Amino acid sequence: MSEDFEMQRRYFTSRLKQFSSRPDLHRAQIADCNRYLEMLDEAGSPEAFSEAIRRTGNMVSAARAEAHDRYRNREAVYRALGHERKAMEDRQRLEIIESAQTHADLASKLESFEETSRLAFDENKAMNALSSVIEALFHLCTDPPGSGAEERSLAKLRAYWEQLREADPDACWERIMTYPAYRDRLIFTDAQLGVLGEKHGELVHG
Repeated sequence: MSEDFEMQRRYFTSRLKQFSSRPDLHRAQIADCNRYLEMLDEAGSPEAFSEAIRRTGNMVSAARAEAHDRYRNREAVYRALGHERKAMEDRQRLEIIESAQTHADLASKLESFEETSRLAFDENKAMNALSSVIEALFHLCTDPPGSGAEERSLAKLRAYWEQLREADPDACWERIMTYPAYRDRLIFTDAQLGVLGEKHGELVHG
């Protein structure tokens, strides 16, 4: 058996050992390494293995497996945190990865998706705007009536509420209280948020 052939085997065996330390995070890459080790066994020679690699897409499956593990793991984290739109975006990435047939196809499809998808961007924008909405509401509960401070806080509330609604058209006070991606960012108790919610209703809908 040639040294090049054994180097190929050592390469996949080494990667398999590395991935096996955390199999829960590397399921796709473990399966892919095992697949190439089986191909090496079936090929029996460097030439036959090279031909099998060419015939099956020049190891595009390795790139797919790496990307699949990355986004599957991240989707699971976002899902656990209740970040629905970020999790949905990564599920869409996984569909794209599975559909890619070549390295160029994979890169092109992911690049196109990154240029057009706004799910995670809008979720981040909404959460950033929410922080400013809550801050403005807090000050509006304490600003002296008719003061310049109250006027500035009201302008801030309206501007950031508009930004929040632009990023999340479904935004409302009930969603702020129940959507984990929003509620987990707020340090106030439900009772305290009830006070802010009354002020929000008075100023935004009153």
